[in-house]
Amino acid sequence: MQLSRWFLLFFLTTGLCGLFPAFAQETVSIDQLEETADEVIQRVEKLRGLEFTAPVRKGVKTREEISSYLNEQIQEEYSREELEKEGRLLSKLGLIPSTIDYREFILKLLAEQVGGFYDQENKIFYIASWLPVEQQKPTMVHELTHALQDQHFNIEKILDEDRAMQNDDRVMAHQALLEGDGMAVMLQDTLDPMGRHFSELPDLAFVMQAMMSTMQDQFSVLNDAPVYLQQILLFPYGYGASFLQKAWKDNPGWESINKIYSDLPVSTEQIIHPEKYFGVRDDPEPVSALDPAARLGSGWKVVYQNVLGEFSLALLLNLHLTEEHSRKSVSGWGGDEVMYLENGAGGDAAFVNTIWDTEEVAEKFFLAMQEWFRKRFPDADRKNETPSSFSLVQDGEFYEIRREERSIYLIFGLPETDSRKWQGK
Repeated sequence: MQLSRWFLLFFLTTGLCGLFPAFAQETVSIDQLEETADEVIQRVEKLRGLEFTAPVRKGVKTREEISSYLNEQIQEEYSREELEKEGRLLSKLGLIPSTIDYREFILKLLAEQVGGFYDQENKIFYIASWLPVEQQKPTMVHELTHALQDQHFNIEKILDEDRAMQNDDRVMAHQALLEGDGMAVMLQDTLDPMGRHFSELPDLAFVMQAMMSTMQDQFSVLNDAPVYLQQILLFPYGYGASFLQKAWKDNPGWESINKIYSDLPVSTEQIIHPEKYFGVRDDPEPVSALDPAARLGSGWKVVYQNVLGEFSLALLLNLHLTEEHSRKSVSGWGGDEVMYLENGAGGDAAFVNTIWDTEEVAEKFFLAMQEWFRKRFPDADRKNETPSSFSLVQDGEFYEIRREERSIYLIFGLPETDSRKWQGK
């Protein structure tokens, strides 16, 4: 599931623009809100260098109405079963606690961030009825930029195609372009009167990371969220804006940004390392076709699969390694596939299949994962340790990392009773 699509800038605009307290209340007329939106539409056209090709439909909703609407939209797009399996996969990898009700927590998290938003499916910009007009303006700029994107670049088609793929890493790359574009215009709206430009600011990925650490205590659900969910939410806004800073510096002008929409980045690797998109293109490689369920035998089946990508793999490593070590260990990512498996007896496991640009960087990741396993399970019963494999058992569950040239395979939490089948014994 790609959370950033529903992360509605309440947190970010409060931090970046230093406006009113997050939950300030004031009586605002619908006419006043819609008039303000019309003024912002004209500003967005000027700032972004594009004109709207059709009028933007507007609506005003209460906090409860917007929260209810988002809840319905998420349930339409993601079944309860899909969210539950995704949650169990993330738990198996250690990215979220096993005690968390993933689906319910996601809904609470998004409800806390609720504000105005552009609904690209119905082509309506919904305005929050309960927020002061001045506090809404930055969000209006951002969300109306999405409306402009939709009219010129058909973002609904992009999102529809993404929903048909089992590749959240690709989705995050596309979201980074969309949200980074919105952040760039929003920031430019603030900077214009000062004669400054968003491309001149410090790297926005690091600026927003610093802002997250200082502001999240204003939002109790966000503050309680696992670091993985916090970072996944923030990625498209921070790294997306940073990606566009690089694009602008290399080729100043909105036309260079417009061209990206006809040749989209396809991985978080390309967003994190813009030179892998703007320079020598480094597209993901297909991983070797492996069927872990067949290897485990009767009763096992793959019930969920996706792509982690460089950013999520770095977050995984960062659970037990330093941020710098984690980033360096995933640099050179070539591609991956993650699967969640279940059997009829209540057993489950996660399988990750990766490929790396060179054998040297594969070795770097292999060694980092060995250290990761040792730190996650310091008292585990180690079963095997060779130059190309490492395995252990913790609380009756089997974990293994195995390297074959540029490919590295990992198994997480397989019932120990099935480990011999996994090892081909």
